[in-house]
Amino acid sequence: MDLLERGDWYGLYRAAMSWRVAGGGSWTAEAWLMDVCSALLHGQPRTAVRCCDMALTTWVERPGDRLVLRYVRGLLVARHLGDPARAVDDLDAATAGPSWLAALAVEEVAHAREAAARSRVRVPRAEPSPRFTGAHRSAVAPPEHPLPDDGAMPPTWALVLPRLRPEGEAAAGAGAGGAQRTRSAPPAAT
Repeated sequence: MDLLERGDWYGLYRAAMSWRVAGGGSWTAEAWLMDVCSALLHGQPRTAVRCCDMALTTWVERPGDRLVLRYVRGLLVARHLGDPARAVDDLDAATAGPSWLAALAVEEVAHAREAAARSRVRVPRAEPSPRFTGAHRSAVAPPEHPLPDDGAMPPTWALVLPRLRPEGEAAAGAGAGGAQRTRSAPPAAT
């Protein structure tokens, strides 16, 4: 995850794509988290939400892993798109996840509900979370074996969570002022 720590959005994107297509990562939440972080580093929070949606619609079937992605999606919609009202369903669903996730989701859904009550956003900035269909799957490597436990905390979670919930940021993210930009500075030339 050196690419994430360095803020190399494109390198992270390429690594995630390689993992999903050739390494069997399409079936795991963690590979999709790399794409989410890449999009955030590139300043494209809507693309980060679409990464979650693609995973939820087409690839990630296991219920615990889906709840991890729903939590991530809820954070993105509330904090990065600034639409806490549309995030409540995803965050609320995540409260039924494994204990490590439920504890985070309970806190976050309370913040989202408070922020939604104050929000001036009237036009949804995100659609509801998609259902799994499995349609449009393309040829990729088979799932990793053995797969991590369903709903297990991804090994990169400690690196990913600060990107999703930056310290010092209000729970509502951008709130009424518009979507928060999370573009990082370009890497320094050496």
